[in-house]
Formats: sequence, C-alpha cells, structure tokens
Amino acid sequence: MSLPVKTKFDPGFPIVDKDGRPSQSFRDYMSTLDALVAAIATGMNTALVNAANDAAAANAGVGVGQLYRNGSVIQVRDA
Repeated sequence: MSLPVKTKFDPGFPIVDKDGRPSQSFRDYMSTLDALVAAIATGMNTALVNAANDAAAANAGVGVGQLYRNGSVIQVRDA
C-alpha cells in the first residue's frame, strides 16, 4: 500500500461512502499517515529499507505494518 505520488494533497478522493462511513481510500490514507507520524515522533533514526513492493520488503526483513521506501515514496508493508 502506498499513497499516490503527487505534488500536493488531492482532496478529491471520497472521504465517506454512501452510508456515511469512512471510505477505504480514506482509511488507507489515515493508516499510512498515522504510521509515518508515529515513526517520526518516536525518533526514527534508522534508514528505511528501499524495496519495490511488499514482497521485496518482506524479503529484506521489513515486518507487516513497518515502514519502507520505494524510491522517495514511504510505504507501509501490509502483506
């Protein structure tokens, strides 16, 4: 899972579904943002593993829910 690469935040994705519940896109965004903020707040002082996708990150030792990077995009391993 990763956020789209953009130069600025696009508020165009749906925040709620037709029933008024948070959309999957919004939940994914908030989960990724929460992981990033938590890592920064705890003093993330180690370099992130650079991996092309979740499978490559897993092979490099990144655990589920941990951060890694794909170039300049920070991602959270979810599988």
